[in-house]
Amino acid sequence: MPTRQLLAHGVWTLLVLGWPSKVTAQAADAGASDAAALPRFTLHEIVAGRNDTLTRIPGRWAHAALAATPGSLATAAYHDAATRSGITPLTGKALAAERSYHVMGLYRRRELTAAARETLAAIRASLPADSTRVRFDHLFRPQGEWIIDLHDAALAWAQSRAPRIGWGTVGRSLASARWLDPRDSPAEEAVPRAIYGLTVLAATDSAAFRAVRADLWRADSVAATEVLLLLAGYSESQRWVADALRFFLTQPWIPGGGQGRSLADYLRDDWRRVGTSTAARALPEIRPHLFGYPQAVPHYGVPTALFRRLVRADNQSGRNWLKHHGEASLLRALRRLPAGDTSLVLLQFGSEAIRLTSVPRQSRESLNGFLEPGDAIAIDPGYSPLLALGTVVHEWQHLVFRQQQLEAFSRALPAHESPVVELPGIEPYLAEGFAEWSTDRILAPLIARWPLLALGELQKRAGLAQENAEDHHAIGYALVRAVAAELPDPPATTRLLLRHADQPTGIAAHGALRRAWRAFAGKPDRLFLVPASRILVPEVTFTIEDGLPNVVNSRILIPPRSKGAH
Repeated sequence: MPTRQLLAHGVWTLLVLGWPSKVTAQAADAGASDAAALPRFTLHEIVAGRNDTLTRIPGRWAHAALAATPGSLATAAYHDAATRSGITPLTGKALAAERSYHVMGLYRRRELTAAARETLAAIRASLPADSTRVRFDHLFRPQGEWIIDLHDAALAWAQSRAPRIGWGTVGRSLASARWLDPRDSPAEEAVPRAIYGLTVLAATDSAAFRAVRADLWRADSVAATEVLLLLAGYSESQRWVADALRFFLTQPWIPGGGQGRSLADYLRDDWRRVGTSTAARALPEIRPHLFGYPQAVPHYGVPTALFRRLVRADNQSGRNWLKHHGEASLLRALRRLPAGDTSLVLLQFGSEAIRLTSVPRQSRESLNGFLEPGDAIAIDPGYSPLLALGTVVHEWQHLVFRQQQLEAFSRALPAHESPVVELPGIEPYLAEGFAEWSTDRILAPLIARWPLLALGELQKRAGLAQENAEDHHAIGYALVRAVAAELPDPPATTRLLLRHADQPTGIAAHGALRRAWRAFAGKPDRLFLVPASRILVPEVTFTIEDGLPNVVNSRILIPPRSKGAH
């Protein structure tokens, strides 16, 4: 083995595994046979990501897509949905400064509350089955009063324990502790904004939260009790948000199809037309996560076809364990491997630099997780559920698209086992464009009836386009719309995007598109900035005992030069 490779291997072994607990040679004993009987697995080396900070869009495609300004299209769609919902659209500086608070019900709350209640009442009136109405009422008006979001749910929880508590009383308590300016915006906005901020603080900085809590107790112990009770309501009510979103995803609340249909039915039908009947079969987990702003991200699970190329059971005990516990349990066990040193370690191969990492470290550091046990959508519970529906469908589309991409990639791998697996990339403009375009299509029949359901996604797209003319969502949406306009139907567009998911330059070579865009022949390609991070997870062999992995050995293999190196 070359000296450089040996050195890198040795350094990484110490970083990931730490110093061995037993460094002296020992004769084989009875314990060795016991260890050999433990379930033993090898996770092959994984390379993922890209070093190139630029993505190239062929000139004819870019010019066809951007002939109409993406930002103006996004703004027009947002204004239309807002107006039809009875909402005053945010414009200019207000769109940039307040849109996050707006979709969380913390800006112009009275107007948004009225629109949400009207939408919920209209949905309730059209529910096709009494059993669905019972579930709906249990969530959204359990005591005859509408609950539209986390703030309503938290206040209702607190009032069930202290009936006199309200935004006004808690506002006075916060003001007495100088945590809230009594001259601030109306109590129904200022108080939820403050309590939500404290909820995020408690989840992200326990030391700072303890200091705030101590200040509250010193200022007024009675007031502190009210504030802490409402904080408990916010903590408890995060589950309500997940339940509300699951209702819309799974329950037959949309008229049609006899007993009604769910959002999941719409999404699965869309993929069935693509020719992938297994797509979106499993519902992703809805996972409340306090980001502190209206955010949702997909956590990508590992399809079985890919799992079998990444993980090898090295003995019969391993095969039996996997059969009994399942793939998800092994993926969860990978998170309990040593995380490694937190400092940056790079391997340099000629002009290519790859960051060394581990499964637990990458799953913690990446917003999308890594080798997740199952598909999930992490969403901030402050996001108003009606406005978050489009966001959840958007993230589910990311999950299904990636699942289909990884399954196709796994099928195309050589039949023989490979010690290094290089995962295909995610091209952000294409991925976001597909999710925006497909979400619009799937929700179109619902938005025609209940336009408020589109407001969250459309406001986001308009705001991002205003802040950054090259935003992935607005530009990607325009690129995918341009493709869809020239192909016979949406399934054809989806299939073409999947074929070129990590190398979108090939899309413009499609015959129908070349003919449609011939007026733009000779136009220069467009270059866009994209995030760049190339990682390598070394091969690791480990046993499992009582659900805990124990490392046997780890090694680094020099990966082949590939598409990720530019």
